[in-house]
Amino acid sequence: MRKSTPRVRQGLMGGASRVQALVEGRRVCYIEAGRSQSGSEVRAMGGYGVPADEVQRLQVLESLAVCDLVSVPELDRITRLAARHFRVPMAMVNLLDATVQWTKSVQGAVPGTLPREHSFCGHTILHEQPLVIHDAREDARFVGHPLVVRPPGLVFYAGCPIRSLGGHPLGALCLIDHVPRDFGPLDALDLQDFAALVEQYFRGLEADRRASLSVAQFERTFAQASVGMALISSDWRWLRVNEQLAHWLGRPADSLAGEFLESVLFTPDKGRVMRDLQDLLSPDRSDPSQELLFLRPDGGLAWFLVGISRLVAHQEGDAAFVLVATDITARKASEQALAVLQLELEHRVELRTQELSEANARLSSEVAQRQAAQGALELEKELFRATLAHATDAFIEVDPAGRVTAWNEAATATFGWRRDEAIGRDVFDLVVSQGLVARYRAAFARLRDEGLDRATGGRLEVQTQHRDGRLFPAEVSLGVNRFRGQVRMHAFLHDISARKSVERELLESRTRLRLLADNMPALIAYVDGNRVYQFNNQAYEDWFGVPVAQIVGRTVDQVMEAARLTARDEPLQRVQAGEMVSFESKLNTRRGEIRVHTNFIPDTAMSRPPYGFYILAQDVTEQYQLQQRLQHEASHDALTGLPNRRAFLQRLVEALARVRRQGAGLALMFLDLDGFKQYNDTYGHDFGDAVLRHFARTVQAAVRETDSVSRLAGDEFTIILEGLAHPAEHATLVARKLLAELAVPVVLGGHELTLAASIGVAVTGGDSGAVALSAELLLSRADAAMYQAKAAGKAQYALS
Repeated sequence: MRKSTPRVRQGLMGGASRVQALVEGRRVCYIEAGRSQSGSEVRAMGGYGVPADEVQRLQVLESLAVCDLVSVPELDRITRLAARHFRVPMAMVNLLDATVQWTKSVQGAVPGTLPREHSFCGHTILHEQPLVIHDAREDARFVGHPLVVRPPGLVFYAGCPIRSLGGHPLGALCLIDHVPRDFGPLDALDLQDFAALVEQYFRGLEADRRASLSVAQFERTFAQASVGMALISSDWRWLRVNEQLAHWLGRPADSLAGEFLESVLFTPDKGRVMRDLQDLLSPDRSDPSQELLFLRPDGGLAWFLVGISRLVAHQEGDAAFVLVATDITARKASEQALAVLQLELEHRVELRTQELSEANARLSSEVAQRQAAQGALELEKELFRATLAHATDAFIEVDPAGRVTAWNEAATATFGWRRDEAIGRDVFDLVVSQGLVARYRAAFARLRDEGLDRATGGRLEVQTQHRDGRLFPAEVSLGVNRFRGQVRMHAFLHDISARKSVERELLESRTRLRLLADNMPALIAYVDGNRVYQFNNQAYEDWFGVPVAQIVGRTVDQVMEAARLTARDEPLQRVQAGEMVSFESKLNTRRGEIRVHTNFIPDTAMSRPPYGFYILAQDVTEQYQLQQRLQHEASHDALTGLPNRRAFLQRLVEALARVRRQGAGLALMFLDLDGFKQYNDTYGHDFGDAVLRHFARTVQAAVRETDSVSRLAGDEFTIILEGLAHPAEHATLVARKLLAELAVPVVLGGHELTLAASIGVAVTGGDSGAVALSAELLLSRADAAMYQAKAAGKAQYALS
C-alpha cells in the first residue's frame, strides 16, 4: 500500500481523535434544509457541506493512504471511457480529505489539488444520487465561483459519489463541460455504473487491507479462545494445540505435536469416527459438528463437541484443517441422567394410557349419539370451506340479480368497502369504474340467461376500481354454488398490479441491458451448455461484420471458424467444468489483427454441467503495444538507441552460457571515447550528444549483425563478439578496423573533428585457452585492458 504524502499525513494525522478535531474545530451552520437526499444530517464547515459520517470517511481515507496525485491505470481507463461515453472534455476521479480535493485520475486536464471549499465534488458527496448542474452560471450556489467565472469556465457538472465498503463517501466521479448540457435519467444510470467501477477499485484496496489483519487476529484467537483449538495436517496429525484444548486433554500442548488425532480417541471403531470427521467437511452436511469421546492420560474420559473447517490456503506449516472443540462432559452426564428419568416417565405414561383407553371406551357411546347432530353442522362447515377456499384473495358471492351475498376481509382490503357496506348492493357499483358498469352488467346478464355454468373455470384479467377511485388490474376466477335450491355465483379476485409492474420492469431491464452491452467496447455473449449462443452484443457485427441476429442459435465452433478466432477447445472444456478461464490471443477483425484478452465465466448458478458460460473479450492491443514499448525503453539507451547496461549484462551472461555449451570463443571489447570531456566543455552538451550518436553509429556499422554493441554510461561502450574460433585474432582485427573508421574526419554541428577511442579486449573460449569466465570477471579484464590502452596514448587497443 502506498504511504501518505506529507500533506495527506498533515490533513489526516492522529486517527479518529485528529479527524474529530478537524470536524468540530471549524465554524458550523446548517445548509439548505439541513439534510442530504438520504435524510442524514449535514453540517456546513468552513464554507462547504460536511456529511454526518465525516469522521468515519476520513478514517477510511487515512487507512487507504490514497490522497495523492499518483496516477492509477485502472482509474485512468475508467475516466477515459467515461469522457468518451458522455462526450465531455473532462472526466475525473476526485477524493476529498479534510481540507483538500485530490485528483486521482483525469481526462482532459492535468492532476492537481483544489481547496475543498471550491470543490463541486464536495457537494456531490452529500447526496445518495448523482448531482447534476446543467448550467452553473444560473445556479445560486455557484454564482461568482472561481471555477465558473475563470475562462474557459465550468458550466456543466455531473458527479456521482464514490463510497467505501461501509458506505462512507470518499469522493466522486465527475463529468465537466464548458457549455450547458442535458443529462437525463438514463445518463445518470450510466454515470452510476461508471462510479461503481471506481468503487470496485477502492473497495478492493479496503478488502486487501482487512485481509492483512486476518493472520494476527487468528493468532490472538488461537491463544486466547475459551474453546479448544488445533491445527490439523492433511493426514490428520496434530500440528498445534492451544492451551485450553491441551488442558482439557490433560497433556502438554507440545507433546501432542506429530501424533495422529485418532491416538487420543476412545472408541472401538476409530476408522468410522475418522470417516465421520471427514464428512464434517462436506458442504452438504447440515450439522457441521460431531460429539467425540477422548481419553486422558489419567484414564479419565472427556466428551467434546468438535467442528472441523478446511483452510482455504495453508497458513502455517502444512496445516489443512482447523479443529474447534467445546467441552461437553458435564452436559453428557446430564443427558445420561435425563435418559434414566425418560425411561421412568415412559413407564408411567404407559400405565396412564391404559387407564385413558378404558375411559375412552365409555365415551364412545356418547360420541355415537352426537354424530347425528354434527351432520347438519358439517354441511354448514362444508359450504363455508367451499366458499372461502382461497381466502387470501378477495372473495365475492352474488345472487342471480348481481347483489352481493358474501364479502370476505380480503375483498375489504382490495376494494376498500366494509362487509356491512357491501352486502346487498349491486357488485358492479362497488368494483367497476362508472364508465364500465353498463358493459359489465350486460355481460353478467347474458351469462345468467345462457347458464352460469358456462362462466366457471379459467381466469380472466379485468379492470377494477378501488373505493377511492384508483383503477387497477385484477385476475378473476368465477364459479357457481348450488345449495338447497339456491344458486350463487362467486368470484375470487387477485390484484395483479405488482405483477404487471414487474413485467414492465423486466422488459425495461432487458432493454437497458441490451443498450449497455451494445455500447460496451468489448465482445459480450452468453453460451449455453450445448455451446450454442443465446445472447451477443453489437460488437460481434462491429468486429466481424456478422449481424447480431445471425449469431444467436449458432454454435461456438461455427462462430469461431467464421471469425477465424485462434482459440482451442481446451478453454471451453475447462469453463464448462465450472472453472473461470482467462487467456490472450490474436484475432482477425474488420479492423485488422488485434490482441484480445478473453474471459470465460461459468454460469454455475443457473445451469448444470456442462455449464453455460459468459464470454467477455476486450481489445488490449494498445495496452500490449505500450507494454512492448516500455520494455524496449527499459533496456535501451535513449540517446543512441543501443542496449543499455542492464541489457548488456543480460546478453553477456547469455553469451557466456553459449560458450560453455558450444565451446566457441568470445571476445569482449570495452571502448572509451578519447577527449570526450573536451568536446562537452568546448561546444556544449548538445554537441557532445551528437558526438556520442555518431560514435555509436560508427561502431555499430563496423561489426557484424550478430555482434552486440551497448552503451554502458557516458562515453563508455562495449562490443560482444561471439562464435569465434580465434577470439584474440578476430578482436584485434575488429579493433584496428574501428580505430581506422574513427580516424576518418567528420563534420558535426559545423565543426570538423577526428574521433579516437581507447579499446580494451578480454577473451574466453575458443583457442584462447581460458575457461569460460564469469561476466563480472570478463568485464573487469576488458576494463583493465582499456585503461592500459589509454595509458599508451590515444587511439590504442590492448588485449588482456
